[in-house]
Amino acid sequence: MPSDHPISAATMKPGEDRRVLRGHRWVYRNEIHAITPVPPDGGLVDIYSAEKRFIGRGYYQQSGGIAARIFSSHQETPDRSFWEKRLRRALALRETLYPGEAVYRWIFGESDQLPGLIVDRYGNMAVAEFESPFYRQHLEHLVEAIRSLSPVCSVYVRQRNHTPEWYGPPVERVTFSIGNLQGSFQPERTQKTGLFLDQRSNWPLIRPFSAGAAVLDGHCYHGWWGLHAALGGAVTITACDTSSAALEQARENARLNGVEDRFQFEECPVETLLANASRQFDVIVLDPPALAKNRTHVKPAMNRYIEINTLALRNLRPDGILITASCSHFVDDPLFEEILKRAAYKARRRVSVLAWRGASPDHPVLLAIPETSYLKCVMLRVE
Repeated sequence: MPSDHPISAATMKPGEDRRVLRGHRWVYRNEIHAITPVPPDGGLVDIYSAEKRFIGRGYYQQSGGIAARIFSSHQETPDRSFWEKRLRRALALRETLYPGEAVYRWIFGESDQLPGLIVDRYGNMAVAEFESPFYRQHLEHLVEAIRSLSPVCSVYVRQRNHTPEWYGPPVERVTFSIGNLQGSFQPERTQKTGLFLDQRSNWPLIRPFSAGAAVLDGHCYHGWWGLHAALGGAVTITACDTSSAALEQARENARLNGVEDRFQFEECPVETLLANASRQFDVIVLDPPALAKNRTHVKPAMNRYIEINTLALRNLRPDGILITASCSHFVDDPLFEEILKRAAYKARRRVSVLAWRGASPDHPVLLAIPETSYLKCVMLRVE
């Protein structure tokens, strides 16, 4: 439940408020002149300019470079009506984007004025993920709002350094449909919030190129690229991942859709598979996890991206298709373009860009917060 701790006031240094006034919602520790009283981790804090102008209300973070994340430009109280208003507005967008469907990213952090919070819905079950104690303090209101606005009965809550827990009846396995494909997973055996829904609008890109094709779904996780390839008529789909649990679920999804006979499952790094491949593919998908979690990781991540993309380009038949992605925010569009140019040069292949996409629209990008834009998904035709 919410704390009775008084709301703190943080005054920014002169000239440090311009980025926040333009709409960015993070206040860095080195931008603050004074904060009184010092709030607990997750406690409420009002942000003021050096001239004592109110800028916004947020929650405090005791560690890391970000001292506060702003959730409102007003002095709102995070009571039940606050949570219902935020979730209702976010839900209206998702219902417009996906009419009649019940799988989507319901809350995408800063873009939905709830910084640091992720909520994914899967039919009558939802998964919530966060780090700040702010959300744990208000979890009862959050769960009540989720239930009051949707048929969701059970919410699976994941917080860093805490054991995941259920609010409502535990769900051993959730089943659902996305478009005309069926899927399922066990919430307690998945990564993050279940599916990587940011690629949802990109999965269908593979279909037109899959008829009669041999497809490699690298970093396949639960196999959704491969499922869409099967829907497009792929003859063989090699699903590769280092996680046995992910491959088990990919196999189950293939079975649910009646295409298991077209799948082959390989538990190994995709680099190993590509380096030792005895045949070429018509379509290859590379969808790795974030390789650069901060700026210091950019250089090694760049080398890794070049390596796997070079291997993929070498293992494609003439006029083959490479769908390659990066979910590292610190690897921006120009850098990823340079990575692909270098990989093409090393592989001695000429490539053309057919599509350059970002995340699905249930992951809206705030123009004032470039960090909300992170996914690059590029379709290349390889000569």
